[in-house]
Amino acid sequence: MIFANWIVGPHLIGLIFIIAGLIQKRYPPQEINSLYGYRTSRSMKDKQNWDEGNRYSTRMMIKCGVVLVITGAILTAGMMLIPISPEWRTGIKVILMLLCAFGTVIVLFRSTEKHLKQQFSDTL
Repeated sequence: MIFANWIVGPHLIGLIFIIAGLIQKRYPPQEINSLYGYRTSRSMKDKQNWDEGNRYSTRMMIKCGVVLVITGAILTAGMMLIPISPEWRTGIKVILMLLCAFGTVIVLFRSTEKHLKQQFSDTL
């Protein structure tokens, strides 16, 4: 049971972001498409935006994943010290995992869009 407490937690979301970032770094999308890569109207505007958006978002995905792994491990360790029932602990972890996932996606999109806007100052 203790092993399961260490597997599931916010750090798991971080690990998923790191793996996804490494896969996208190793196999970057070559052409603009609607299935794979960083897909927004700004990034899909032209090939230059597409390449830069995917390169930048991949880097950010890995960085955010590392931050989530570290903070998730700290939060999980801290939660082990709090005397609460396993059901409450699981519920709190699920909520933290959802917040981490959605928060990271928001950070990724906002920072990548800001970066693209600065790099290519043309309007949509």
